[in-house]
Amino acid sequence: METSELAARAVAVMTATATGAAGAVGQSAGAAVAEALRTRLASTERGRAALDTLDHAPEQPAAQDPARSMVQEEIEADPELRQQLQLHLTAPGNNATGSLLITGSQVSRSPIALGPLTINNTRGGRAVVALVAALLLALVVLAVYGGTRLIMVDGAPESSQDDSARHAVRALDVSEVKQVVPDLTSMPSGWGRSSSLTAGKDEDNGCSGARARYNTNNWNDGSTRTVWAEFTVWSCPTVALAAKGFEVTRSGVANNDKAREISFPELGDQHSAITHYNSDLDETTAVALFRVGTVLVELEYQPVPDDSRWGREFEQLASMTADRAQQVQNA
Repeated sequence: METSELAARAVAVMTATATGAAGAVGQSAGAAVAEALRTRLASTERGRAALDTLDHAPEQPAAQDPARSMVQEEIEADPELRQQLQLHLTAPGNNATGSLLITGSQVSRSPIALGPLTINNTRGGRAVVALVAALLLALVVLAVYGGTRLIMVDGAPESSQDDSARHAVRALDVSEVKQVVPDLTSMPSGWGRSSSLTAGKDEDNGCSGARARYNTNNWNDGSTRTVWAEFTVWSCPTVALAAKGFEVTRSGVANNDKAREISFPELGDQHSAITHYNSDLDETTAVALFRVGTVLVELEYQPVPDDSRWGREFEQLASMTADRAQQVQNA
């Protein structure tokens, strides 16, 4: 199914609850689905504007377009969301006692019974049947996906599973972003802080950021040449915005002199590692870039020594920060 069609089906659920059309087929069910979608969109100013437009005239196609566009962006930026929607919104119906299977064949003009609800086989009645199917499918998606991705987790009840198994996705404020940046006690032995932790918020895109730099004189080969590690962390209001930031930053690093992609462990939802050359300093820098939910991390490690054992420490620093990014989102 095309991304646009998946987005249209999602917005149809929100429209149905806004107009009260879902009342006869399960008002609470429709409200739950709509609330989950609204929570995701309401995290940005643009999303809130789209919701306001939809609420003002939910039955107007022009009013539905901004919300549908926002949902489509979320699907395109989140492969897992697309996979879940594709799986459940296109799955064939199953026969069960007391259920109705709707296929491509025509239905006669006799009434259609759904448990205690009887719907006449008119144009309006068939629309209600279609709405029932859409709501039931959306509820399946909500049950499977809502706890981790579709609904932004914020103060949710404790799970019976260990926190390490949770993968919450939510936007972080400035104080929380600062917690993602490794502190001195988290750094390997021999590292010291070379600059104070700075933090702030970009008012243009709503992303919160923090940065800190560390250095060490302890090379793996025993020499005393200084090595620097700089951590830059951003958390954006939506996954789509963080994913866009990943692509833009990666493109900028890849355009540096003698840039070369290097192997790197799987980290987060997106990851890349690149080395490039600084001719002014005659040094090579390694950059690890990865996204964990709404959190984007850039780790610069320089200069890269000839000793190949530096890679182990580089990966250790990146993995530690990725874990912190997930833990703060889980909190």
